[in-house]
Amino acid sequence: MKISVGNLLSAISHLIDIAQGIREHAPKVTYISLQLSNLLGLKPFEKKKIYYAAFFHDIGITVADKKFITSHIDLNLAKNHCLLGYEFLQKLPLDRDVAEFVKYHHEFYNGSGAFGYDHLATPFASQIINLADQIDIALDFSVPYYLQADNIREWVLKKKGVLFNPIIVEAFLELAQKDRFWLDLYNPHLRQIVMALSLEDEVYFDIEQMLKFSEAISLLIDNKSPFTHVHSQELSQTVYTIAKIMGVDSETANKLKIAGYLHDIGKMVVPNEILNKEGKLTKEEFYIIKSHPYYTKLILSQIPAFKDDIANWAGNHHERIDRSGYPEKLGKDELSLLDRIVGICDVYQALIEDRPYRKGLPQTQALGIISDMVKNGLFLEEEFLLLKRAVS
Repeated sequence: MKISVGNLLSAISHLIDIAQGIREHAPKVTYISLQLSNLLGLKPFEKKKIYYAAFFHDIGITVADKKFITSHIDLNLAKNHCLLGYEFLQKLPLDRDVAEFVKYHHEFYNGSGAFGYDHLATPFASQIINLADQIDIALDFSVPYYLQADNIREWVLKKKGVLFNPIIVEAFLELAQKDRFWLDLYNPHLRQIVMALSLEDEVYFDIEQMLKFSEAISLLIDNKSPFTHVHSQELSQTVYTIAKIMGVDSETANKLKIAGYLHDIGKMVVPNEILNKEGKLTKEEFYIIKSHPYYTKLILSQIPAFKDDIANWAGNHHERIDRSGYPEKLGKDELSLLDRIVGICDVYQALIEDRPYRKGLPQTQALGIISDMVKNGLFLEEEFLLLKRAVS
């Protein structure tokens, strides 16, 4: 199995944009950064690293669960999300420069940024991404570009040599003269435009690299709540153990493990205050929680290598054979054994873990509850017996 890193970044950044409530921020910053890189004559390997860093530059905001604009204006919050993004990207099998570029993308030319580093100490790529980031934040996409372009150009020129590198400013001023630049930014299909700009020597992950990537994503997801800090990792190991018990081939077993790591990726759109709420959820909060498997399947289905299996196994983990689950009300005939295995392992893992409203249950009690679910027609005996063998 080969997975395009570009596809992964596009899909994950889409989820980040949904979580932040900002439409296509990551593609816009990536587009501006790549156009600037072209004008500045950067080499292909440098543009490739900027491409990945720009797509993931705000990954730390989702972890920090702060408001988008505030995380860019407040230097402490900016520093925090830069560090969180850096720590996350260091876990991925990408060039180490990508993490460095993200770490310093809120530095300014005169040293007044998040870490206080000036242009001499800040990677040039980070300075490109910073300018692209600031431009997208400054633009009001409810107003036509031709009513704003002059003001944006004047503001950037005013900050030349103060916030922004003069060399990069000159490249932007040249770029900003082109109507196509602005029309592309306003294009509702910008994400596809950016993907078409991806370099010919695209990076692909093999199955082992994808496992590392998925595990890093699972840590990002689970760390949104102190009550779920090992949830996806433990679930992933359990479904993998079941796969081995079943005797499936190695690729299928590893795919199932990836599905376990990524099954809760949709929780990136759920605010922390809901995930960690100690009292009873309101009706609105409950529906927000229930949306997460929808987003899991939506995002994973955008990755061609995941569309026919991993996206379903991960996205169907709250479905039940009696159609009482969510979000699609799928039934016995529509849920595969592997769908149901991820679902029953999710229930088991949730029962044995501490939650804001209760302590984790002993294994025997958890299995007893799931046994009752089987009797009540929520799961089948087949997956329950496999679960018991895996955890005993």
